Amino acid sequence: MMRNINTYFHEKAMWVCRNIYYRVKPRFFYCSPKTMAALWYAYRMDELPHFKHPRETNELWMAINLWAMKDPKARALRIRCADKYAVREYVTEKGFADILNECYGVYNSFDEIDFDKLPNQFVLKLTTGSGLNYICYNKSKLNKEELRVIVDSWFAQTKDFGLKTAEWHYVEIKPRLIAEKYLSQLGESSLVDYKVHCYNGQIRHIETISDRDFSTGYINCDAYSTNWERREDILPQYHKNRRMLPKPVCLEQMIRAAEFLSAGFKYVRVDFYEIEGKLLFGELTFTPAGCIDFSYTLEARKDMCQFYFATKK
Repeated sequence: MMRNINTYFHEKAMWVCRNIYYRVKPRFFYCSPKTMAALWYAYRMDELPHFKHPRETNELWMAINLWAMKDPKARALRIRCADKYAVREYVTEKGFADILNECYGVYNSFDEIDFDKLPNQFVLKLTTGSGLNYICYNKSKLNKEELRVIVDSWFAQTKDFGLKTAEWHYVEIKPRLIAEKYLSQLGESSLVDYKVHCYNGQIRHIETISDRDFSTGYINCDAYSTNWERREDILPQYHKNRRMLPKPVCLEQMIRAAEFLSAGFKYVRVDFYEIEGKLLFGELTFTPAGCIDFSYTLEARKDMCQFYFATKK
């Protein structure tokens, strides 16, 4: 009887949270960041968060993000490093300019792009947001007006992007376009992403994204230790391909770069690629999947949270 009553009130509370979340305007985040974050968490996780005493990594990432917003130094650094162009200067200052991908230019608008100066293949991306990328495989077949429509839609998203998921740093970044070298022209058509999860400057594990199928959206995920031993952290539906990925040639360099670049952050994911044995920097990510990552087992999420507190100084 008591269990049924508890279940009823829990379901009712979650219904209220979901309805409020649907109706609240993105800019409400600035009125109460913690409330918006709690609504977002409840909407996705079907329970209220414990930001004061995080139990698993999704709560932890949100709690850290809320703290960083209030701390002036952490706030400024997070905005800078989440900016896909400004982070290049940060990486250079840390002594890793040699692992930056070649950048052809940075533009405030589509009209500033001089396509004549770009190579036949390139990648166009926005400095803020997630997944706002365009790959040009053959410039001679590029429809500039269609690309303009795509780019305009990107800029239109930047006004409130991230606020409803409590990722405030994206709104604070000046939206610009950057053109970079298309990496697959150097290596395989489907690159492996190496995502190094770092807590307090220490590596907990390396997540890999491989076997991309752009037509279906399929990807294969796995997790490895710094000794390249596979961990059972990822849920089965996210790693159907059980093959062991080859150990990266530049693993030691990757570990060293991740440790240096993550130093001073409570949590950050440092992303890399390896092209023909050469390490290339991807980006710094502070809020993976909007701080609601379902690819990990609950045991792994709890363990990552414990790892954070164990490494906290």
